[in-house]
Order: sequence, then C-alpha cells, then structure tokens
Amino acid sequence: MTGEPIRSQGLPLSVRLGWGLGGVGTTIFLFSKSLVLRYMIDYLGVAAVTAALLFAVSKFYDAFTDPVMGVISDRTRSRWGRRRPYLLAGSVLCAVTFVLLFSVPVFESQNAVILYMGALLILFATAYTLFNVAHLAMPVEMTANHQERSQMFSYRAGAIGLGTILGGFFGPMIIEANGGGREGHAVMSWFLGSLIFVTMLACFWLTRNAPFRAPQTTHKYSFTEKLRSAAANRPFIFLLSAKMFVLMTSAMNTGTVAFFTSRVLHLSDRWLGFYFLCYGGALLLSQPLWLKIIKMIGKRKVYLITALIYAPVSASWMLADSSEHAAFFFIRVVLIGAMTGAILLASQSMLPDVIEYDHRRTGLTREGLFAGVYTTVEKFASAIGVAITGAVLGAMGYIASTGGQTVVQPQSAITAIYWCFALIPAGFIAFSCVFMAMYDLTEEKLAATPSVAP
Repeated sequence: MTGEPIRSQGLPLSVRLGWGLGGVGTTIFLFSKSLVLRYMIDYLGVAAVTAALLFAVSKFYDAFTDPVMGVISDRTRSRWGRRRPYLLAGSVLCAVTFVLLFSVPVFESQNAVILYMGALLILFATAYTLFNVAHLAMPVEMTANHQERSQMFSYRAGAIGLGTILGGFFGPMIIEANGGGREGHAVMSWFLGSLIFVTMLACFWLTRNAPFRAPQTTHKYSFTEKLRSAAANRPFIFLLSAKMFVLMTSAMNTGTVAFFTSRVLHLSDRWLGFYFLCYGGALLLSQPLWLKIIKMIGKRKVYLITALIYAPVSASWMLADSSEHAAFFFIRVVLIGAMTGAILLASQSMLPDVIEYDHRRTGLTREGLFAGVYTTVEKFASAIGVAITGAVLGAMGYIASTGGQTVVQPQSAITAIYWCFALIPAGFIAFSCVFMAMYDLTEEKLAATPSVAP
C-alpha cells in the first residue's frame, strides 16, 4: 500500500502489534551486551580494557553505517515498501550472529580469540543496523496521528519489557541450568536466537498491510547536504542530545549489572534473572499508565519527571551490599524499570514527530536518514558507555579470568563496579534533562507547521 500515511487512528491492531514485536527481537539481541562483556572477560580471558575496546570499535563502525543504511532504505523501491526487505534480512542475520557470539570455538592463541570476537561484534553491529534503522523509520509513514504514534511506541516499549524478561530472566536461568560456563552460554544462545528470529520475522509478516510512502522527489542530495539539513531541525538535535546521555546510562547499566550482582552482591546468575524479570515486568506493565499521563501532560514533562526520579534511585545502589535486605533490591529494580518505561515511551515517540516536522518543512521523505542518525547516536552512546566501563574497571584493577573461575577482586575494582553501575549513570540521566528542557515540538506546534510541496 503506498501514498500518504493514515491521518486518523485507523491502523489495524495486527499492524500495531506486529510493528511493536520487532522490539522483542532487538531487545533480546541487545540483551547480550549485559552478558557478553562478562563472558569475554570471565570465560574467554580477554582483558577488560581489550574487551571494552572491541565493543567500542564495533559501535563506532556501526555509528557510521547507520545513516548510510537509512539513505539506502529511503531510496529502496519494492512491492514490500522501502523498509520491510531489511526487516527480513535483519531477522536472519541477527539470529545467526547471536548464536555465534556465545558459541566460541576453543583457540590456542588468545590473539585468535580477540580477532574472532572482534569480527563477530562487527557482524553483530551490521545485523542490528539492517533491522533497527528500517524498523524505526516505519511509524512516521504509517500514521501521522500524534496520539497514535505514542500508542505505537507504547507497544514497542512494552515489547522491550517483554524482550528484557525473555532475554534477561530466562537467559541466566538457562545458563545456570546447563552448568554455566561456555556450554551454558551456548545453549542459551540457541534458545534466545530462535526467539529473535521468530519475533523479528513476525514483525516483517504482520506489517505487510502497513501504509508506506514512496520517495517524493528525484533530486539527488549529497550525503553531507542531507546531514546538514537534518542538523537544522532543532527539536531533533535536542532529542538526540538527551538520548545520547540516556543511552550512555543504559549501556553502563546493562554492561555492569552482571558484575554488580555477582561481584558486589555475591549473588548467582539466578538473581541476575530476577533483576531482568522485575525490570522488564515493570517496564511492560507501566505502559498503559504512562500512555494516559503523556496524553494529559505531554511527552516532555513525563520524560523530565521520570528521569529526575530515576537518577537518585540509580545512585542509591551505592548503598547496596551483600548484607542488605532483598526487598531493597526489588524496590530499586521495579522503580528503575517503571521510570525507564516512561523515558523510552516519551523519547522514542518524539522521533516520528521530529521526522514529520522535517517532512512538513522540506517536503522530503527522509525517514530512513533520520532513523539512521538517531541510531548512530545510539551506537556512539553505547560505545562511549562501554568504553568508560572498561576503562574504569581496568584502571581500578579488575582482574580478568578464564572459565569463570572465582577471582578475589581488589577493593578498588569493587568501587569501580559501584561507580559504573550506580553513580555515573545517575549523573548521565540527570544531565539529559538539560537538553530535554529545550525540546519544544509540541503537538500544537507540529499541527501549526505548514506543509510544503516536495
């Protein structure tokens, strides 16, 4: 189906659910970040600084390919639309890459391990780009209704919560049930890899009747011209700046939670599963509430309020230790999960708004370009967050091991884990509010922006 997007709340439930399901697969896929850093350091014997550097290199590579992928999808012409071919290709590559990432052969040389993991992380980044850039570009051409876009992203945020439960809860359980170590990680990768493929393929299939736009201009803008034009979209720049710090927070949280539960709280991987169960459950179940509040007070206010609650709750992990009552553990996780649900819903549903704002101002259909730049910032933020984590752990004496052997860490390394999991992320999320306070693209402003011819 081609032409202008639906202008009222008319998208079938199957399309909204189907598009949201893509968030389950991408979340499970990205969930590996919470385990792969520890897997490389504690089971493959890769030094913390080296592991973080490999992550950073793959993310910087990914950051440069995202806008290119966005432009490619903008120019694609097919009977499936501009985006859906990449959903299909991404579903296959993401599933295969996830399995390979945790099924590492035994190498005689440590350099071979590093090269193997480095190549896989590049493949990991490519697979994610194929699916995610196209996926994020779809809502703005599926509907122009401001509230319906929020509703669509509530499905996606709920899917992120479900993906967190499936990956974060069942993943560690499967690892532990299969003896832990490399074998346990390999079994887990096959189970979760299958879920990635099924949910991403369902997203491709269920959006087959979704509206899409055909390219509306034949003028060939250079890549630099497109980026310069995108940079003139002030609401987009403020949204990107805020998201940069949110995503750095997320990267550091997911990258260090396995260290925090095992090294600081002295808990088994079963508790890591409980962490993600509560986090994902709170994120998922809070969506109807946040959707109603956003309708009443707007996306920006919801973001600011919940981010300023998130920051002190995150910082309170500095008070946690192995002697603390378990109730405090669950209270913190549920609060952070619920606040994350609001932050995700508010900020992600702003993306189609700023893209529609660009379309009204220029007449151009550049959803892929904006989605690509948006995910570029996501990758830079993840790279920086992981690099900071690795640098802090390495500088403060964290000791790597092979095979998951128990290593007595120096107190400085424990302090580093506290900082990377609690204190630094709290500062990042609070600072993001500075930029979100300057975001001014309300529903009324968007509706008052006149549309120009392409």
